[in-house]
Amino acid sequence: MSNIIESATIDDIALYLQREEGLDARCAREEAKKVISGFRDMMDKGLIKGWYFDEQSHLELLPSDSALKIIANQK
Repeated sequence: MSNIIESATIDDIALYLQREEGLDARCAREEAKKVISGFRDMMDKGLIKGWYFDEQSHLELLPSDSALKIIANQK
């Protein structure tokens, strides 16, 4: 799973937002663009390697190795 990068597209996230938040298609697509922009910002900062939908259809982030080290040191 460590090679997942951007596996959930804007369209995937928009459909998820329509279903889970009850947004209309236009609003869901605009919100999905914001979500992806935030994810890309986190990637640029080295916090995540990607994002994906898990088996339960939850949108998940794949933390970077450096983020995992920070989390481990916090425990």
